[in-house]
Amino acid sequence: MRRKRKKTLEEKINVLLILLIFLCVLPIFITTYMGRLHLEDLILNKPESKIAEVEAKLPLLVAKEISIQMPEECIKAQSVIARTNLMAAKEAGKEEPQGFSTEELQALWGSDYAACYEKLSALIKETEGETLQYQNKYIYAAYHQTSAGNTRDMGEYYKSNVMPYLSSAACHEDTTAEGYLNVFFWTEEVFLKQMKELFPEAELQNSTEVTVTARDTAGYVLEVSVGQTVYEGETFRKKLNLPSACFELTLLDGDVRIVTLGQGHGFGLSQSMAKHLAEEGFNYQEILTYFYKGVTIKE
Repeated sequence: MRRKRKKTLEEKINVLLILLIFLCVLPIFITTYMGRLHLEDLILNKPESKIAEVEAKLPLLVAKEISIQMPEECIKAQSVIARTNLMAAKEAGKEEPQGFSTEELQALWGSDYAACYEKLSALIKETEGETLQYQNKYIYAAYHQTSAGNTRDMGEYYKSNVMPYLSSAACHEDTTAEGYLNVFFWTEEVFLKQMKELFPEAELQNSTEVTVTARDTAGYVLEVSVGQTVYEGETFRKKLNLPSACFELTLLDGDVRIVTLGQGHGFGLSQSMAKHLAEEGFNYQEILTYFYKGVTIKE
């Protein structure tokens, strides 16, 4: 009986020793294992692979943002813009800009698809890794088709002026660009009906109650009064599907006329002006710094 008790006691001691050894070794094992996982994670998600992922998306994205017929320096400038906005979205965890699908691009370029894709890829490659930064942060690289003669100052749109690099730039040559001026007519009855449908909360009674109440220095509408409600110029122009928020609204012989200047929101780079600068001999980096004040182009 005593031998049996002694043996049981020894077994308990052995179990305790094994348990103590296991508890001592466990932290080392966990640290090593987690370190290995972290190392594998670094290997699988190394910066080079993320850069390659971004660069692979650019041809379909840039092709959607600018015509392949534009001057090469303009396409390079747009490549840097597209890369900047893509990287900014990734960093902020926001929805990324969407480009064409391969099928859409094949339909757009048709039999020239292979040659156009090769040309576009080569131009993007010349700007590889380059992004626009302000104070070591990716900028909001806004762009549009054609300005109204000057690009807009974001400081006049947002009073806090959180994007000082989006200041006004002269684009006088835009006034001769295709699609710069557009005129829209409605009868007063049709216009009033449309306003009531688009802005039901405004409780509009008469077309004369639609007036522009504020503009920025570039001529773009900041505010429109519709009845008793005030709307942003950009909201108004999108509701009416106008090409630009730089517009004049007049009542003329029982009709309503809206004349618009430019194409797009007017902030950042004007592609029409960029085309003119490229034809004047500006390279893509000079084009970018013409529109985005105080930025640096970094890889």
